[in-house]
Amino acid sequence: MNLDLNAADQKQRYKLLMSSILPRPIALVTTQDLDGRVNAAPFSFFNIMASTPAIVVLGIDSKSPGVPKDTVRNMQLTKEFVVNMVSEDIVEKMSLCASPLPAGEDELKYSGLTAAPSIQVKPPRIAESPINMECKIVDIMDIGHDRNIVIGNVIHYHIDDQFYDAENGYVLVEKLGLVARMHGKSFYLRSGDIFEVERPVGSSSLR
Repeated sequence: MNLDLNAADQKQRYKLLMSSILPRPIALVTTQDLDGRVNAAPFSFFNIMASTPAIVVLGIDSKSPGVPKDTVRNMQLTKEFVVNMVSEDIVEKMSLCASPLPAGEDELKYSGLTAAPSIQVKPPRIAESPINMECKIVDIMDIGHDRNIVIGNVIHYHIDDQFYDAENGYVLVEKLGLVARMHGKSFYLRSGDIFEVERPVGSSSLR
């Protein structure tokens, strides 16, 4: 079976790609508007693109044709956001942050998550998240079809002490318990089943 995605309709493309590019990390993104109102929303069109500079990328659909989601609107206004990584402990509360609340209503309060002060940006980080990354906007690209690609520079990094070996500079990945998005609307994957495959000497293509 082979399919020409240029000829496929939107629903077919979505189902194929969302069920094929797996698992996808989840960014629970906090932003803030000019009046200080906080928004929190999860996105699985998310990944790291570079370490120097420290670049993360998000793909964000619009709320409706011509109406950006609060996350993008806040990013356009303030040029700042925070990526909060999602562990098993907060996955249900993360899902509540995707609820269609009225504009300006605080998803953190609604979900039972706790806002904690950031250091270099105004939007708060989430206290219950094991890792928080404060970001400055590099670019917001309108790619058409009411979608934006957001490029952010991570300028400050927080990690819960219990997940970091400070002596050796290691993140204790096995203890983090991060989850990832799978197919459909409600399926996730735990990160507990980790295995190792030795890479060829001198290879650096996989990180």
